[in-house]
Amino acid sequence: MFTLEFWIVLAVACILGELLTVTFFLLSVAVGAGFGALANYLNFDPTIQMAVFIIVTLICVLLSRPIAKKLTNNSSSKKSNADRLIGEEAIVIKEIIPDYMGTVKILGDTWRAIANEEISVDKKVIVKEINGVKLVVEKK
Repeated sequence: MFTLEFWIVLAVACILGELLTVTFFLLSVAVGAGFGALANYLNFDPTIQMAVFIIVTLICVLLSRPIAKKLTNNSSSKKSNADRLIGEEAIVIKEIIPDYMGTVKILGDTWRAIANEEISVDKKVIVKEINGVKLVVEKK
């Protein structure tokens, strides 16, 4: 009923699926399939193979849930790379004129910036918000 190839293909498919989802669930199924393959290799009955698969998968799921929950905890509330720029200080490297973009250097990166006032080169500014791919800044 279950061949060694079946268990190996199931394990590999679940590992590849885990690489796409990163939930630890398919990894648990892959480990269970690996133990199912071991049971097949040791010539156990198909019923025993399925029982080993189910039990090992359930144990892995129960053990991995706390780890997965800890790794993904508050993931929606974490700031993105760009959001961390809000409130940071930047240096104007190309003059900013109202209605025209200038350029600022912040944390080693160069960004296009806009402001409601004229800001000359080498002045320090504070990032107030991000509007698309440009920073909204004001004089410090």
